[in-house]
Amino acid sequence: MSTLDFLASLLKMISALAVVLGVMLAGLWAVRKFMNKTGSGVDSGQMIRVLSTRCLGPKSSILLLDVLGSVIVVGVSGGRMSLLTTITDEDSLERLRSTGPGEIEAQPFLDPISLYKRKLKTLSLVGGQGERK
Repeated sequence: MSTLDFLASLLKMISALAVVLGVMLAGLWAVRKFMNKTGSGVDSGQMIRVLSTRCLGPKSSILLLDVLGSVIVVGVSGGRMSLLTTITDEDSLERLRSTGPGEIEAQPFLDPISLYKRKLKTLSLVGGQGERK
């Protein structure tokens, strides 16, 4: 195989790769543009806000949603969603609306971390005092 044939094949391969990548990028751009048009109206007004999510099993969870000012609890299992209850207690509603999305779930996780940090600080203080004596 001569050098000229090798360069011609390499050029064909690179140009074919460029065409394939160009088609893929154009398709990705078209899909993104289409997806942005269909879903932009609902989320921009914050009509539906997920306050909390709790997984119960592999395909089941409970969602706490704020829908147009009323807080509802929805159960999700497999491909089905069902309304469990609507929260009407004013104290609970005020507490739920004051927290941001995901903050309700994050609190139980952060408590043990802060507890361990305090324990480590006290251990380091006790250890430091023992060396000074």
